[in-house]
Order: sequence, then structure tokens, then C-alpha cells
Amino acid sequence: MNSTDNQSIRKAFGETLFKLAQTNSNIYVVSMDLKSSLHLNDFAKKFPHRFIECGIAENNAAAVAAGLAKTGKTVFLCSFACFSPAINWAVIRQSICYNNLNVKIVGSHAGLMTADLGATHQILEDVALMSALPNMEVFAPVDAYETQKITTVLSRSRRPAYLRLVRPDTPIINNFKNTFTIGKSQIIKKGKDITIIGYGPILHQALLAQEQLSLSKPNISLEIINCSSIKPLDFNTITKSLKKTGRLICLEDHQQNGGLGSIVATQILNSKLRPKFIHLSVNNQFGQSAKNYLELYDHYGLGVKNLIAAAKKLK
Repeated sequence: MNSTDNQSIRKAFGETLFKLAQTNSNIYVVSMDLKSSLHLNDFAKKFPHRFIECGIAENNAAAVAAGLAKTGKTVFLCSFACFSPAINWAVIRQSICYNNLNVKIVGSHAGLMTADLGATHQILEDVALMSALPNMEVFAPVDAYETQKITTVLSRSRRPAYLRLVRPDTPIINNFKNTFTIGKSQIIKKGKDITIIGYGPILHQALLAQEQLSLSKPNISLEIINCSSIKPLDFNTITKSLKKTGRLICLEDHQQNGGLGSIVATQILNSKLRPKFIHLSVNNQFGQSAKNYLELYDHYGLGVKNLIAAAKKLK
């Protein structure tokens, strides 16, 4: 991968899983008629006995995945996030989480980044749905590099997990040499004035905002933290940053209610910290169609200009 180019998170997932499956015969895929979208064609061709196509029957697919995991398999349950976990959440809850089974729910096309497919496919509630489930872990890679790392780590874990992927090719933010550890966040840019937390490729907006803020008077320095491990969450790294900055912006392509900002706000209230706090997210609205997701970010208050305005307000 060339770090200067946009890369596909979905392709990174499919290629990594295919590579892992060549040395780990315990990896199975349960698909819901979207193998091409998640770049699983090579897996299906090479390992047909380990690729279970359930078609557009999300509840049944989750039950099949639970059954396979019960026999000791590591199962990746793959679809669009608006179908899984949105449609089959009850089966995930009772058959997978209640039994603490080794199923990785992979939900692609999450957030406003799905752009022209509109509100029905722009799932904005998935982090809230999955974070609420006991035993479930929740992850959202910042770019294609981190997708490789997280997929590899999840293939070795025995716990239920949700992996949130996006549709378009996105910028490389993470250093390929960086490792991924469940329950740990990464500071992708050090700063001293305002702490920015988020997950997924939307954090590129924060890096663009910093470029502009560095030219402002006074110069505003952002500390940008990648919370790709949403549950379990690394609140210690956030705490250390807030003790330095005293100001917090949570940026996320998700509903305000139940997202990372809500989770962190609860943690803050239970601590001795009292930072100034702005939560940039979708506020109790559905998405809509657009040619470019950046137009949607601007419309819903998640764009670079919104982030700069929030930073200046806090400063």
C-alpha cells in the first residue's frame, strides 16, 4: 500500500481474512449475499466448505454463525451494517452474546460515508446497538492499515466482536508499523490545547482541521486520539490528555445518542475531570443521499469547518 493514496477498508478486510484463512483452517465465513462488497470472492473460491452463503436471511445467518461457533469455529458474519446487526440484533443478543460465542459481526457501509445509498443504508446507530450488549466488543478501524491489524487480532480472539467498516476508499492515517491492541487507543497527533477523540476515517477531518488551525492566531494545537477500540475503551489515554488540555471534542459519524461521546461523557461524570466538551455527531436525524459524503459531513455539522468552529469556541 502507498500511504499517500486512498485505500479500501473493505478490500483490506477481505484480503487479510483470506490470508489468515490459508494458515488457520478454523476460520469460517457466513455471508448474506454480499461477498463481492466485502471482497470475499477469493475466500469463497479457495475455501468453499468454509464459506456459508445464507442469502438475504440475516436472522438465519446469525443463528448459523452461532451454531458453527458452538462447535469451536472462529466465525466472521459478514454483511452491510444496516442489515447486520440492525436486522438480526435479537439473534446476535440471544444466540451469540448470551452464549459468549466466537462470532465476529462485520458490518460494512456504516455511517454517512455510504453517501448516495441514502438513509436506509447509512446506519448511524450500530455502535449504540452493539456497545449495549454484554460480552460484545466493538471496533472501528481508522484506515486500511488498521483494518489489517484489527482483523488479524480478532481472528485470534475467542470473544464476540463487532467490526465497523465503511464503503469508500479513505486516506491512510495510521503508521503501518503500529500495532493494535484490544482496549488501547492511539494518539495519532500530539497537541496541547484541545483533545479530539473519534474512530474511523472521519478522523482525517481532524487532521485537515489542524492544518488550518496551525495557521490561525492564536495557533490552536489539537491532540487527536484514535479510539478504534470503542469497547473496551481506553479511558486512561483520554484522561491523560484531558488533564493536559481541559477541552474535549468527540467527532463521530454516528448518532449522538449512544455513541462514543455518550460513553465518554458517562466516564467523565464518574471521574473528577470537568473538561469543556463538544460532541460533533448526528443529532437525532436520519441520513440522506448525496454524491459525496463530505457534503453530508458539512450538512450534519461534522465537517472541517464545524470542527474548526468548535475548537475556536472551546479555546
